[in-house]
Amino acid sequence: MRYTIILFFGLYCLLQGTLAFGQNYTTRTTLAPKLQKQFEKVRTQAEAKNFTDAQSGLEKILQEDPTFIDGIILLANIHYDEQNYPKAIQRYQEALQLGPDYQTRLYYQLALAQMRSDDFTGSLSTWDQFLQREKKNTELIKRAQRNRADAVFAAEAIKKPVLFNPEKLPSSINNPEQAEFLPAVSADGQTMVFSRLVQGQEDFFVSKMENGVWQNAEPLIALNTPFNEAGHCLSADGKTLYFTGCNLAKSLGGCDLYVSYFQDSSWTAPANLGAPINSGAWESLPSISASGKVMIFASDRAGGVGGRDLWLSRQLPDGKWSNPRNLGPKVNSLGDEQAPFLHPDGATLYFMSNGHPGMGGFDLYLSRLDSAGNWGTPQNLGYPINTRANEGALSVSLDGSRAWFSTDVEDTHNAEGLKQGRSDIYTFTMLEINRPKVVTFARGKVFDLATQAPLAAEVEVQELATKRVFYKAKAATDGSFMVCLPLGQNYALNANHPGYTFYSANFELAEVRNAAQAYELSAGLQALPAEGVSTVPADKTPVILRNVFFATGSAVLSPESAPELDRLAELLQQNPALKIQINGHTDNVGSDADNLKLSEQRAKAVYTYLVGKGIVATRLSFKGFGETQPIADNATEAGRRENRRTEFVLQ
Repeated sequence: MRYTIILFFGLYCLLQGTLAFGQNYTTRTTLAPKLQKQFEKVRTQAEAKNFTDAQSGLEKILQEDPTFIDGIILLANIHYDEQNYPKAIQRYQEALQLGPDYQTRLYYQLALAQMRSDDFTGSLSTWDQFLQREKKNTELIKRAQRNRADAVFAAEAIKKPVLFNPEKLPSSINNPEQAEFLPAVSADGQTMVFSRLVQGQEDFFVSKMENGVWQNAEPLIALNTPFNEAGHCLSADGKTLYFTGCNLAKSLGGCDLYVSYFQDSSWTAPANLGAPINSGAWESLPSISASGKVMIFASDRAGGVGGRDLWLSRQLPDGKWSNPRNLGPKVNSLGDEQAPFLHPDGATLYFMSNGHPGMGGFDLYLSRLDSAGNWGTPQNLGYPINTRANEGALSVSLDGSRAWFSTDVEDTHNAEGLKQGRSDIYTFTMLEINRPKVVTFARGKVFDLATQAPLAAEVEVQELATKRVFYKAKAATDGSFMVCLPLGQNYALNANHPGYTFYSANFELAEVRNAAQAYELSAGLQALPAEGVSTVPADKTPVILRNVFFATGSAVLSPESAPELDRLAELLQQNPALKIQINGHTDNVGSDADNLKLSEQRAKAVYTYLVGKGIVATRLSFKGFGETQPIADNATEAGRRENRRTEFVLQ
């Protein structure tokens, strides 16, 4: 909780006010000697957190001297520490009635207790009284100002609650006897990795969703150790886990960031990410972008704004990470920011903070990246998503409609009627105003078309309009890959492997607003003839150039075609003995003769482009087939779009 808890048990000598004649209360020094001895015993019990005996002893002392102000304060502190805030408020107010100027800090602690009781409006006047009286303790003044800002926010927020219907995840994830926290969900929503407190230490657990139901979570035995495993994030494909390890061998600081990969049905040994990600300071709670190239994490390293700040690092072409940069004072506050979640849209950052105005403790916020590349002012997700409990570790689905988080609020009460909590994992429907851009994904496997053997090919995605490389990574050893695609852009995907043709796919998402389903791809690559071999390949399956575009009824290549054609030219340059035939096809709209002519003109346009790139003309041929070789149903627009294609065949 944000509310700064101040234990007074060892502070009485420092906090006692100067006695004045005519005071209407008793202090430690004016208490009857017999009661002074009893009070010293009670103080010792309180310092040892033996609150039951201490409370009983104080009640007996106060029966004999009801104006004993130090005893009333200690009893109020015990109630506060036991989270019995109504009784704490009663006793603090009783002490202030006896001595309004006895201890300035009583106003501070009373205001905290009022906020803990959700009396945010009532706490404002108490905060004001404290700030009017306290002149010397600058650190405490700053805390009071921050807490007062929380009270102002919370008082208004509870008047305008947002729609929030959290659902506690089943016992397959939430063990009724243990605490679960930090849910990390893969992009397809089928895998969740979280931490569970087991016999006093944190371990990783994983659950798979089958038929819409989370299965019994199993420990990640390969990664769990006698130390704590937590503070983690999962890559979009669920096959890379970044996490926090503390006090491990060869660490650079107390807590460092590590990475493990899921390969051959098991997780690899964790590897320290090293400098400059890790330092001699505390690094924890990473979030990796969908592309795997941007990491945001929490650290208390030098150069920050507050305590624990959010920092960003980019992966360089050589695989190393850049020097982290602080996200700046808009995102980072004088308090602590942690548990970032960078949504796969690349432009929405969720995180928890106790430094921005909120309900108290760690609240959930979001910040959006603007067109200039700057993070905007954090937006509180609202009440009752945020409460005076600690909310944190948000994970959000690709379409932004669903979120998972952990909270220490639990609807159980002890024998005295006090709410008691244990962290569990919940899910809820995200409000429209708090949603990121919608993201879909493409996943598939790259394989040898003849042998069906998997290929760990390089997969690259470009934004067609800007030609910016959006994603670039190698497929897994089993040939599988997953790429997240934010809506609002058109993308070109290419998979290539040495000694093979390439595979291309096109995703027209610029005008799409809702992602109904993911794209499933089967990327078969043809093996190229061995160097020096001039025989015609047996497999002459056409390679479709899905990112070669023409205007309707035109044979003029659009600028968006350049990356695909340049890739084909590079393939031919790297394989000087290779010959190809370029084929053009149309749909069935228009006359047969016109379609045949147009298809040949389009094939020739590609031929001309390649010759212009230095490819010897004798290695190229072209032919138009019109509408005679459809590969889809011309009765639908989607089918006609597939039939309008350019391709090449090995010769």
